[in-house]
Amino acid sequence: MRREALFSRSGFYRFLLDTNALMHREAKAAARSVLGELTVAAPGRALRVLDLACGGWPLSIAEAMESFADRRFEYTGVDINPDQVESARSLFRFPDPVTKVRILEGNAWDLAPLGLEPGFDLVFSGLNLHHGTPEEIAFLARELLRLLAPGGRFLSHDVYRPEAARYRRRPAVNPQDPAESFRLLAPEQLAAAGIPDSPLAVDSDPEEPSWRAEYLERMHRLLLERGADAPGADSTVAHMRERDYPISLSELRGIFEPLGFLVETGRYRGSEHPLAPYLGWALATVPVR
Repeated sequence: MRREALFSRSGFYRFLLDTNALMHREAKAAARSVLGELTVAAPGRALRVLDLACGGWPLSIAEAMESFADRRFEYTGVDINPDQVESARSLFRFPDPVTKVRILEGNAWDLAPLGLEPGFDLVFSGLNLHHGTPEEIAFLARELLRLLAPGGRFLSHDVYRPEAARYRRRPAVNPQDPAESFRLLAPEQLAAAGIPDSPLAVDSDPEEPSWRAEYLERMHRLLLERGADAPGADSTVAHMRERDYPISLSELRGIFEPLGFLVETGRYRGSEHPLAPYLGWALATVPVR
């Protein structure tokens, strides 16, 4: 798994946050809504929050927690980029309601080696699932079922493919550099976990799908309109074209619901953001038995 330069301390990601290019403000609003429900369901104790691929500036979930001044939160972040981990540990200021902070360096798709204790109330994933194959997402879903408390919730803010478009599978290695693996989990891990191959029909057309071309064009235009320089916009879109292979919201339901999760999904309806047709949210809840 690659430590991606785009998300390093010197990368372009902070610009994406500051300009709301990928709808982080909408993600914050969704997280605030979920946390509000959890504060009612679990009064009088600190809520445990796990942030997958947290980055050096976990603004969306941090600002959501800031909205609950009368509650306490215990935050754990996981990221594979060492300098992002260092930024989150030493430079990022968490809001006062967050009374305990742990930032762990590790693979956010392979959580078992991190020794996390089960019982999280919320696991948040911002713009991470679109890197995974259906099999890798299924592996992660099983880990989430283990780590979430009864009534706990997994909230994903991400790119989700239009329902009418066929799935395009991420290659196992970088087509531009065959020495670089794109795998987030080893095939042996998936096999040992009993994860079957996905039955999704695959778009094998060598031409870029029309929805994807439009999505990337909108992203490029948006970045330039919001003040990005041309190299920053170009490198961001090149990263997305090379590495982003999203599933659809209905496909996510098909992965999580057979495990027993209660799943709600949606798009950011009513938003005038140019990427609103391509970003969405998924909320998977562990039932209280």
